[in-house]
Amino acid sequence: MEMYHSLHEIPKDKKLVLAIGFFDGCHKGHQVVFEKVRELAAEKGAIPGVLTFFPHPMTVLAPHIRVPLLQSEEEKMISLAAAGMELAVFIRPDQKFLSESAETFMTNLSSLGNLSGLVAGENFTFGKGARGNSSGMAEFFKETKVTVDIVKLVEGKGAPYSSTRIREAVLSGNMEEAARLLGRNYSMQGDVVHGFRRGHEVLGFPTANLSFREDRVLPPDGVYATRAIVSGRKYDAITNIGTNPTFGNTERTIETFIFHFEESIYGKPFTLEWVSRLRGEKKFESFDGLKKQIAVDIKQAEIVLEKS
Repeated sequence: MEMYHSLHEIPKDKKLVLAIGFFDGCHKGHQVVFEKVRELAAEKGAIPGVLTFFPHPMTVLAPHIRVPLLQSEEEKMISLAAAGMELAVFIRPDQKFLSESAETFMTNLSSLGNLSGLVAGENFTFGKGARGNSSGMAEFFKETKVTVDIVKLVEGKGAPYSSTRIREAVLSGNMEEAARLLGRNYSMQGDVVHGFRRGHEVLGFPTANLSFREDRVLPPDGVYATRAIVSGRKYDAITNIGTNPTFGNTERTIETFIFHFEESIYGKPFTLEWVSRLRGEKKFESFDGLKKQIAVDIKQAEIVLEKS
């Protein structure tokens, strides 16, 4: 997938149909937008693509407010490519961009001579003060060659699919609900870093310590049935997120024990899929008690993962 960071960088030799939105999580509701982009692009003989933003505009407008995200920029790119998007424009929202009016934004879009179509959700807003909306965008391009399709919010179990609902599900530890809304397990991609090595040296359970960004949506502390994807292969696993109170730690970590895996993992592509929460994190009176509980957790995780 081709990637650009401004409208001026987009190649001018091919027709384009673009989805517009932040698309955090690329969930089931977003998939409907992407499907419409593919259909409209096929009608017009155009390339299907996306105009999106990263980081979240609120990090510029209100830096003191933490905006938790479901995906990193790289993960979003992977999801967009999997959805059949051939081109993506990731605009970096700065103060200048965010101070521009909705009409200025649409005028800049109209300057793309090869733009054939735009697709947005009915709740999409843009421009200074979020005064622009998808219906206003449709009106702006009404007498032009640019077709604007507005996609109604898609409902699941009586409420629209939304990134907010998924964040709430993950933050509460309801990984099954998050997976239902996403259309796949909630996942995190990152580097494996050196941790305290206590899993291997003290307990006999070697673990992979996953790094994560501060702006990432994380499940509550506890033990989870998970799957680890290493170099493209998927393995059943169990993951602890928290501070490991038995050891008196203060730093929050994500440590994963991968079943039937004995290779070195450092430096290899690593993705963690969260499947189900098994229990909360607790402090044990002895390392032996913790080790026995881990053995129980592994058996429970095996049962959960076999069913899923």
